[in-house]
Amino acid sequence: MSEIGTTSGTIQVETCGAIVTIRLNRPEVNNAINSEMENEILRVLELCQADPEVKCVLLAANGTNFSAGHDIAQVARERVTGEAPATLEGHYWARTGEMLPTWRFSKALVVAAKGFVGPHAIAWLLTADVLIAAENTRFSFEETRIGIGAPYGPYALLAYHFPIRVVKQLWIAGGWMDAATALRLDFVNRVVPLGEEEEEARRYCRSFEAMDVANIVANKQGIHQLYEAAGLEKMIDAGREPYQPSGAAAAEQAEHFAIIHERGVAAAIRNRDSAVDRAVLKV
Repeated sequence: MSEIGTTSGTIQVETCGAIVTIRLNRPEVNNAINSEMENEILRVLELCQADPEVKCVLLAANGTNFSAGHDIAQVARERVTGEAPATLEGHYWARTGEMLPTWRFSKALVVAAKGFVGPHAIAWLLTADVLIAAENTRFSFEETRIGIGAPYGPYALLAYHFPIRVVKQLWIAGGWMDAATALRLDFVNRVVPLGEEEEEARRYCRSFEAMDVANIVANKQGIHQLYEAAGLEKMIDAGREPYQPSGAAAAEQAEHFAIIHERGVAAAIRNRDSAVDRAVLKV
């Protein structure tokens, strides 16, 4: 097997046997997923898909937090300055209305999460086969409060993971949940003490490593067909033309991105949350 390994500005990749580990590597910005990182992950997944000896990919993160989600600083810069937006597979990188490439990845995908996990990072986790969370993990949809619109693309999977009442609290109100709640709702497979999440995830990877790769692929494709039979494609299609705010909502969103661009993400989040009782919004 050829060694699939690289260190770029956004990710670290290493191969051990039939397991490839991808670590998000922008800890200075809480591993916010920018267009470069997204495209780098896609490139590595394509290499893993093509390599017959790779059976499992482990997605983990360097630093304190798994990922803040979309790099909203890049989103704000593109919107405020008029900079030409980056693309992913020919679409606007931050909002394609399509399912994420991880959904098409036919081998095992295991995730080790910790700390803060923002909306777009949760979209990646929704497509995972196994999810291990450290006890301090916080799954947040709070950024949806600034007007993102109906669930689209990978977020269509929300209704398959959670009761609709929970989806409403997460998406409409910009709610969040801790690791214990995620375990109770069967979103995560295990919750472990902080620092043990990657080794626990690796235990699952070693189990997949012992399997025949053809069996993994066939079983995963069969399960995905069940999603499709339950209407997944139609749900994705419903979000291909996402909500575009107007009036006061558009002004609020424009102010949010302007604050990000001029004063930073932290200032924008403080302003976003200034009138919100975050305890009420916890699932």
